[in-house]
Amino acid sequence: MNPLVPLRIMLGCSFRSQWNLLRFCWNGNGAVRAFERRLKKGEPFFPAFIMMSITNRCNLHCKGCWVEQTKPPMALSLKQMQGIIDTAKKYGSKFFGLLGGEPLLHPDVMTLIENNPQAYFQLFTNGTLLDADICARLAKLGNVTPLISIEGMETESRLRRGRDDVFAKSIAGLEAAIKAKLFTGVAASINRNNYDELVSTEYLDFLVKKGVHYIWYYIYRPCGSSPEPERALDVEQIVGLRRFIVEQRRKAKLMIIDAYWDADGNAVCPGAMGLSHHIAPNGAVEFCPIVQSTDGYLNEDASNLEEIFQKNPYLKQLRQFSVQNGRCCLPMAAPHELKDFLSERKAFDSSNRDYPQELAAAAPLPCHHVPGQELPEKSLAYRWGKRHYFFGFGAYG
Repeated sequence: MNPLVPLRIMLGCSFRSQWNLLRFCWNGNGAVRAFERRLKKGEPFFPAFIMMSITNRCNLHCKGCWVEQTKPPMALSLKQMQGIIDTAKKYGSKFFGLLGGEPLLHPDVMTLIENNPQAYFQLFTNGTLLDADICARLAKLGNVTPLISIEGMETESRLRRGRDDVFAKSIAGLEAAIKAKLFTGVAASINRNNYDELVSTEYLDFLVKKGVHYIWYYIYRPCGSSPEPERALDVEQIVGLRRFIVEQRRKAKLMIIDAYWDADGNAVCPGAMGLSHHIAPNGAVEFCPIVQSTDGYLNEDASNLEEIFQKNPYLKQLRQFSVQNGRCCLPMAAPHELKDFLSERKAFDSSNRDYPQELAAAAPLPCHHVPGQELPEKSLAYRWGKRHYFFGFGAYG
């Protein structure tokens, strides 16, 4: 890792943000170790991290998005969100991803963050609603890192997001977060159209100049009512993305995150490991955000969350099914097999669309599982982190 990465965090983030980041690292390690112990001892299952899509309301209509907006919008209640956090605390889990829709459109999102100073939140946002006032409130709390989605430079952002002003507004939100001295990241879903722009040292330098502390690279996953599978990466581009990540982790002045490969370059899936699962705005407890089916919904205070995780065999069977199919994104690599699996188990469609029909119509696409082209981590810091912090234990059996 470039030694300038921690230095930039020290100089660019407030003491409160730094303290909470260190606390997250400590607590996150504890959550993973507790998860590992439960796994090895055969104790009741509970994931180390939980992702919550707290509302399906959004101010954008992006192509390839899995979130179906409804009228009226769907949202987890404050009581449900608090119940999730309280239950997770019993298992040592204190990290929560807040997704949408656009989570800043949830009326209680700031209350949730304020009421849980012991927790750490990653706020997945398009950045258009981040302003000085909101960033000041987040900075005062210190227990949240905004992760701002930027899907390309100006032209690609307009095409993907459907609005002319979205790139400028996202950058303005990013600048507001940096000015407030928040630990700030940028997310990028890489597809054929934005590959050359975003998988480049020029883009990393652009983010560094803006003050960004980390980037999280995703692979574009065609989803929703306008999936546009023609944007999906081919095998050569997927391997090229992995190679770029591996090389730049030793050079770039910001952290580079992914959740696709372990230290040796083997494909991984946090859902298949049980490391993380997802809760939808309608209360559906799901394998991950893009596998939009469930066999259990939260009750009004989420007091049944443990029961859904531990007594309902659906998620365990789906984890096993994912391992058998290469540990990659099931809707991309095996959409028809996934449809049959869900049909056989009579799982509920939680998409607000017709998810089984989408899977039936989808053609298999390349994913991050590329046998024979594994690229191990070259950075010792990232290699150690992946072995000991996230992907080093025998979660796949």
